Amino acid sequence: MPANPRFWRDLLGRVQVQVSQAAYTKVPLNWRDMNLVPSFNRFYLIEEGEGFIRFDNREYYPVEGNLLLIPAGGNQSYSVISEQTYGKYWCHFQAEIGTLHSMFHWLEAPVCLKLGQEQRQHWRSLFQRLITQWNSPDLAAGLRVGAIVAEMLAAYIELSGSEVKILQNDSNIDKLNRIVTYMEERLANKVTVEELAALVHYHPNYFIEVFKQLTGQSPIQYLNAKRIEHARQRLQLTREPISVIAEEVGMTPYYFSRLFKEQTGYSPTAYRQFFEL
Repeated sequence: MPANPRFWRDLLGRVQVQVSQAAYTKVPLNWRDMNLVPSFNRFYLIEEGEGFIRFDNREYYPVEGNLLLIPAGGNQSYSVISEQTYGKYWCHFQAEIGTLHSMFHWLEAPVCLKLGQEQRQHWRSLFQRLITQWNSPDLAAGLRVGAIVAEMLAAYIELSGSEVKILQNDSNIDKLNRIVTYMEERLANKVTVEELAALVHYHPNYFIEVFKQLTGQSPIQYLNAKRIEHARQRLQLTREPISVIAEEVGMTPYYFSRLFKEQTGYSPTAYRQFFEL
């Protein structure tokens, strides 16, 4: 089944970033290691010099203005190739989805990108902010560190464009992708956990566990969130009566209004008025 864009957007929205190091370094002449399998991902912004990097049997010779994203897990090597060693901004980080895998278990992006001048300045600024926060003792700095690397990941995916690939290498993900598409096509219908579990031949208890590990919500919580998301769009874009919108998402007006306020902080009427201002 083709990837459901909304499902993958929601899944990537749950990425948890943890940074283990960030710095600018002029690497020494002994900068060299072969056949590593690191447990962390790496960002490099090359500011000067030359060198060699191998990732999963592909060789790269990045130069000034190149940006690299090297995922954890693959066989990796790096080395200097002359006395003109790298000056580079860099960071090591984890990017996990739920409790199961790194985001790069399911997402493949190019390892090396060439930046234009404006892009390069933007990334230099991101790294400088990251390093400042990494070295800061402020209580809020840890939150900012993770947020900056999350911003870097989003920017890298946008820069990579169509070269980003979703890897269909996990049966649970493939099945949940199917489930979410099924949910979105039946927002007005009564849908049960048993029905969803049967669709992918899982026991209901196991299905709930796997679904929650990946999305952070139970299947019914996720379905209701999708219903409210649909309702928000209808309230913004149409003048349909609230009772009609409630029917479109399979709820009574009373239950719809209660759930809508729980999830948005507004009643449906107040939410619509907010967008009319």
